[in-house]
Amino acid sequence: MATEKQAASRGPQLNIKLSAEEKKLAEEVAKKHGLNTSGLVRMLVMAEARRLGIE
Repeated sequence: MATEKQAASRGPQLNIKLSAEEKKLAEEVAKKHGLNTSGLVRMLVMAEARRLGIE
């Protein structure tokens, strides 16, 4: 369990439900990009925001 200091330094978190197959796919895609799954999600959200003209 994270200490209060560790939890505070992480910032907000996003939790998503995935099937085992979806989790495996996300991990494989992240690995190909040299990222962990958190980095992959951040990258995809930023790319989609740029595509939609959202800053």
